[in-house]
Amino acid sequence: MIRSIAILFSVAALSGAEGDDFFESRIRPVLAEKCYGCHSSKLREPKANLQLDTRAGLRKGGDSGPVILPGDPAGSRLLTAISYTDFHLRMPPTGKLPDAAIADFKSWIAGGAPDPRVDGPVAAARKAGIDLDRGRKFWAFQPLEGSPWPSGGIDSFLLAKLEAKSLRPAPETSRRAWLRRVTFDLTGLPPTPAEVDAFTSDLSADAYPRVVDRLLASPQYGERWGRHWLDLVRYAETNGHEYDNNKLDAWQYRDYVIRALNEDVPFDAFVREHLAGDLLVNPRLSKDGARLESPIATNYLWFGEVLNSATDSAKSKADNVDNQLDVTSKAFLGLTVACARCHDHKFDPIPTLDYYGLAGILHSTGMREAVIDSPARAETIRKAHAQARPITRNPGKAKFRLRPSDEVWADFSGPGWGGWFASGEAFARGPHDGVADSAGAGANELVGSLTSPKFRMPKHWVHVRMAATKGDKSLIEREPVRLTLVADDYKSVHYLGSGKGEFEWISMRMTLPYQRTCYFEIVDRSRTGNIAVDAIVFSEESKPPETEILEKAEWREPEPLPVVLPESTFGMIAWDEAPTDTRLHIRGSHQNLGDPVPRHFLQVLWRSPEAPVLQGSGRLALANWMTTEAAPLLSRVYVNRVWKHHFGQGLVRTPDNFGLTGERPAHRELLDALAARFIAGGWSTKQLHRDIVLSAAYRRSSRSDKAAETVDPRNELLHHFPVQRLEAESLRDAILSVAGTLSPKMYGPSVVPYISKYQEGRGKPKSGPLEGNGRRSIYIEVRRNFLTPMFLAFDYPLPISTMGARSVSTVPSQALILMNNEFILEQAGKWAERVAREAGPEPPNQVKLLFRQAFARDPESWETAESVQFLQKGRPLADLAHVLFNSAEFLYVE
Repeated sequence: MIRSIAILFSVAALSGAEGDDFFESRIRPVLAEKCYGCHSSKLREPKANLQLDTRAGLRKGGDSGPVILPGDPAGSRLLTAISYTDFHLRMPPTGKLPDAAIADFKSWIAGGAPDPRVDGPVAAARKAGIDLDRGRKFWAFQPLEGSPWPSGGIDSFLLAKLEAKSLRPAPETSRRAWLRRVTFDLTGLPPTPAEVDAFTSDLSADAYPRVVDRLLASPQYGERWGRHWLDLVRYAETNGHEYDNNKLDAWQYRDYVIRALNEDVPFDAFVREHLAGDLLVNPRLSKDGARLESPIATNYLWFGEVLNSATDSAKSKADNVDNQLDVTSKAFLGLTVACARCHDHKFDPIPTLDYYGLAGILHSTGMREAVIDSPARAETIRKAHAQARPITRNPGKAKFRLRPSDEVWADFSGPGWGGWFASGEAFARGPHDGVADSAGAGANELVGSLTSPKFRMPKHWVHVRMAATKGDKSLIEREPVRLTLVADDYKSVHYLGSGKGEFEWISMRMTLPYQRTCYFEIVDRSRTGNIAVDAIVFSEESKPPETEILEKAEWREPEPLPVVLPESTFGMIAWDEAPTDTRLHIRGSHQNLGDPVPRHFLQVLWRSPEAPVLQGSGRLALANWMTTEAAPLLSRVYVNRVWKHHFGQGLVRTPDNFGLTGERPAHRELLDALAARFIAGGWSTKQLHRDIVLSAAYRRSSRSDKAAETVDPRNELLHHFPVQRLEAESLRDAILSVAGTLSPKMYGPSVVPYISKYQEGRGKPKSGPLEGNGRRSIYIEVRRNFLTPMFLAFDYPLPISTMGARSVSTVPSQALILMNNEFILEQAGKWAERVAREAGPEPPNQVKLLFRQAFARDPESWETAESVQFLQKGRPLADLAHVLFNSAEFLYVE
């Protein structure tokens, strides 16, 4: 598979938590399935004395020496073996690995071959089994501790620690620095000169709280903090791998997150919506009452990578569930539950049985394309439908001469849908004369979807008899009127109409879907088109059955409705799919199954002697458990995440790992007090922000003294405020903001990223505009194979798993981007035009405005003098703007 330029940056990014996740999700499962059978420390005589199931064994190699050279894929025998490039060295002997897996190993080795496994006395400890009672004594699994919230708030905890070390906190920073700090923190944008003037001249006692309330009330707050949340759910809008197809309606989830944060939806409700938004008795509605908000949250389960041609359906599903479980456990609980897929967790009290107890819940969950109108809107549409003029839409009568290999799988001749799930008014009334017709009783304006039960594709050909509005093949899954075959959660085959106004057979060979787990979706998103299906036939014959027309069809187009229908909203949402328990996968292999494991939750956080009572998949019970019994850990993890984004480091410096291998909290009492206050205050994120950014600790200067650095080199006691670099998105948004080209538009479908001539790969889309239409970075489409190079240079995370702490690197590519990137150069010119327009022709005035917009301060005299001299030598104002874009002060916030 040809990879895009993104791989150049992803190799360098394989460090820390991201590298560990890459190993656990891409490398270890392949080693376990394909290699451990011959090369394991558990074998009496591993072949070639090569042990790949331990970190030490992998690094040491076997009889022929090392098998990997970190950073050198070409010199690594392991890559040579799995690539089948050497006739005498081909592993595994059962057959060559898929190209995508080989590419993963190449990237892993090039990135330093990170391996989080720890060798030593662990194996001996494992043999004794997991002592859950002992495990519950670990600090993260204990109830919240601490006294009531002190009058001094956060500062009373921090000052006590500083005094114990005989340290004094740094002095308070300037008002200008604080305003720039808090504005970037809460909105991801720089303060305007007018905002700086208003705040620095406001000497009232409530000046600081008023600024915070203004920022929290701004719509830009949700855009800034929504991006933090998207890091946790590996948000992406394409499937990745070879074709990088679109993930339909992914942007709906992004908009849901922004709205939820702006509305300050209680975090416990936010979590319940993610796990079971489609199952809630009283789902939350949008502010305008038009749609259901809660089901959209379940879309986070849909963001994993998807193989478009998986060779094994069972493995593909197991890997998908593993990724969902990894993200769910890390994002909400800060636990690496996925490490228990193959064996009991080596460090945390999480037995393999707990992994499969949770996996069963996700194996019982599917995703479907559905209408998510609110009950009130659905009723409005239903009443309008009732006003449609009934028309004769006679499909005629036909007789199919079936051959021995033919199987009529669906004919819609019954009174109901026969196990198909209907959403939206288009299919609400059931079949019409044996036809699934989206025009209903005669209205093109109706929209909806019809989803079949799942099945295993039994034949090599599928023939569909249908009549539909003419479709556009280039739109693929975005074509509004289609019948789609979904295979292994991949929208694989699309049947589109010819627009002839009559029924016809459309035949498709099941090259990839054959023997895969599949289902059909009949979809009509068009208010001017329609689709009708009256038969689906599985066959081994390439041609459809011979059809005898007994009665000619009269397939008239409906007349327009006498009333205007309101718009319906579509989304990908979860649904309970044949709930059942999952069998234990011995050593993580779907081909080596043990006994069924009853669906349940983590025992270390389940203190009831009775097993949980689960209805359906169990997701609703999981959501309730997560926000009640697991609430102490849930709140600790979330409070720590918010703290991390304000202070650069969390109170626990491993935000995705609160287990035994994670770091212990530097301020346990403060963390617990904040978590308890968070719960008591109704799980309000905005109140949590207020508590943090209005503290004296947040107002401190970023200048430290040598004594404090000697005693506390990591600044865990927060004797000064840490300087932080802008994240990739804030950097781009700040550039647009000062240049005056930032669009205020919110929500809606994403903007396709700009694709340069140097970016190549399969699934390459047509390039979007260089400036992204001026939209904020959160609205730039996240295409897995074509991530924006500027973002990657500034440590944008690869959407693989939860990323609670981005890497912060300093590499040459960052300077090259700022110096040469087309977007940077274009915006420097736009900024110069703006300044010349607003400041007039005098260089000193232009320089002053540039500095105020860029740094929220006036230039010092020497800065003015040198800048004016620069301009007087004939250099364009755009060049000076470009210089400021490249400055450390623009890139960092103190």
